[in-house]
Amino acid sequence: MTPEPPTPPSPGTPSSGDDFDFSALVAEHNQATVSKKSQGRRTKDSAGGSAPDVEQVSVEAVAKRERVGSQSVRASGSRWWQIGYPALVGVVSLIIIPVLVFVGLRVILDSSDGQLIKRVTDPAAPGYEAVVEKTPTAVAAVLAPDGTLDSAVVFALTSETSGGILLIPGTLGIPTDYGMFPLHEVWKADGIDAVAAGVGRVLNLNFTEKMTINATDWATLVGPYAPFSLNSPDAVRDAKDAVVFPKGSVTLKSDQIASFLTSKSSKDNDSNRLIRDELFWKAWMSKVKSSNAPFPVTIDSGIGRFVASVARGQLSVSSLPVIPVVAGSPVQGGGPMCMAQEAAALDAVAAIVPFPDGAPGARPRIRVLDGTGKLSNGINAAIILNAAGGQVDVVGNAKSYGQTTTQIIYFDGTSRETAQKMLDALTVGELVESKQSNSGADMTVMLGEDFLTKYGPTSGPSSLASSSTTSKAGSTSTTVRK
Repeated sequence: MTPEPPTPPSPGTPSSGDDFDFSALVAEHNQATVSKKSQGRRTKDSAGGSAPDVEQVSVEAVAKRERVGSQSVRASGSRWWQIGYPALVGVVSLIIIPVLVFVGLRVILDSSDGQLIKRVTDPAAPGYEAVVEKTPTAVAAVLAPDGTLDSAVVFALTSETSGGILLIPGTLGIPTDYGMFPLHEVWKADGIDAVAAGVGRVLNLNFTEKMTINATDWATLVGPYAPFSLNSPDAVRDAKDAVVFPKGSVTLKSDQIASFLTSKSSKDNDSNRLIRDELFWKAWMSKVKSSNAPFPVTIDSGIGRFVASVARGQLSVSSLPVIPVVAGSPVQGGGPMCMAQEAAALDAVAAIVPFPDGAPGARPRIRVLDGTGKLSNGINAAIILNAAGGQVDVVGNAKSYGQTTTQIIYFDGTSRETAQKMLDALTVGELVESKQSNSGADMTVMLGEDFLTKYGPTSGPSSLASSSTTSKAGSTSTTVRK
């Protein structure tokens, strides 16, 4: 630690180029005071005789000595600041800086967080790791002609030409800080942002895009592919319970889509309405796939990107499994409400989002490593763990092979209960608690021979689509898109 230098002489206000002399000012003040006393004595002495002004002479001598002493102190202080203090700082720096550098380097070398130790570019080699690019997802709010929210649609792209669609009822209960409210009430609060946040909270998803489909948008979106013929399981009724579309065979023109999807009466229930929505989305996707007409809106983003992509490849269209909320349940918002069936909803999401991106804290972050050299970087296990509610951010190989028993190593800050859920999903292995704090993952899954015996090898590293590389602790991390 560098010692503090002595306090420098007090700076003064310059006067005619000279430093302000505080001691001279004191002496001058004292001299004036003594002069007044002397004058008083002379006045007294004029009545009774005069006496020499000895006191005044001694004050002048003292003042002179003080001025000389002040100049000596300033000269001494000046020499210290010019020569002594810089020399002392230099000596201390030569001692302290090497110590600080040594300690700093030791801290860095002892830390594995973000450290690039070596580059491994071969997916089959020990130490290889790949950062998984999350499945692109989007949520759309489907609006009725009066501007209220009728339903929501979740899109996912598992590849450039395949994906899935999940239909969400507008009466889905959304947990908020003020209680449980139906999704259509959440829409009123903050529009599409509130819908994306609410649906994402229920499904444990972050959406890469969000959009709104107004009633007037359908004519443009389905125009090149209309009309649609489908078999409606129920008659479609309006708010006055009048039949708008009959039960059975129905042919829909482009300007009838909004009415078919959003018309409802008090007798309708979400299960029937979701079946109706599924029929429309399947008929539309089939027409898009078989048609040579270009999609009517941009396919670089938004609904055009997701619909045009999923329609021309392998497609899954399903509804979120829900159950009605019974009267008397602790919910807010009034009106009919339904709740997602947790286990079934998790399966529905896993079916179309193999590599989800969850909100912070919603899904445990997992690193999956193949400890056998035969499990293709653990891709198969990663999908199983994601389906169980996890979020696999990194896949790859252990630094050495020969792992016999699968281990789920959970780090400080992660509960044993959370790790147990992942173990239950794999059905093999053991839990290992680590006191280490790991900012990159909540747990590491080291796959062993027991996993290989139960599930067998996967298709191999060649199935991974490498699109970019970034550095990661101990390896080159290839971004894997699934």
